[in-house]
Amino acid sequence: MDVIDALMQAGFTRHESMLYMTLCKEGELTGYEASKLTGIPRSNAYLGLAGLSDKGGAYKINGEAARYIAVQPEELVQNLKRKFSEIMKVIQEEIPQLNAMGESFVTINGRQQMLDKMKNLMNQARKRIYISISREQLDEVLEELIQARDKGLKVVVITSEKLAMERVICYCKNKRFESVRLITDSENVLTGQLGGTNPTCLFSRNSNMVDLIKDSLTNEIKLININTK
Repeated sequence: MDVIDALMQAGFTRHESMLYMTLCKEGELTGYEASKLTGIPRSNAYLGLAGLSDKGGAYKINGEAARYIAVQPEELVQNLKRKFSEIMKVIQEEIPQLNAMGESFVTINGRQQMLDKMKNLMNQARKRIYISISREQLDEVLEELIQARDKGLKVVVITSEKLAMERVICYCKNKRFESVRLITDSENVLTGQLGGTNPTCLFSRNSNMVDLIKDSLTNEIKLININTK
């Protein structure tokens, strides 16, 4: 994700995002000047600057020809934080609570959705986390594992390279990892392919599934211990 994509995710259009970046670089600009610098058609540039101003990304300077100046990036970030904090508060308070999930098997598609689910499971864990994952992919959830460790949870990692982390039990397996397996609190299990062209995984609270993956990880650890003796 680049900065234009990030600004669009924050609610600005592509033209507004491009114009904001241009204002930051160039300073005060008229719609005509912004159009020439960005290549955005003049009518769209005027509309984009007006929209940017309405959304808190720029200030309009009145004069013979209206000019626009970017809101300082630090201010913009703070404004967006306040805005999204209010949005999240409404969502959290107003959306009805879901019924408790049973023992269904849920398919999760897409790398980002998988990572989000893994991170949420780690953040919600109360006692222990067991994860088998490649060293490269481990970096993407390392912060959550560190936070779990610091909260006093038992954290066990099986990975492809030795992990130098205090108070984390690490087993090193010299084999290319094709999948990720995660168990939290002996209640939740996630298993699937985090890499490749079609990242997908299965998530469940099914007790038989949890026991199956738990046994798989236990046997893997036993095998590692045997091979390292």
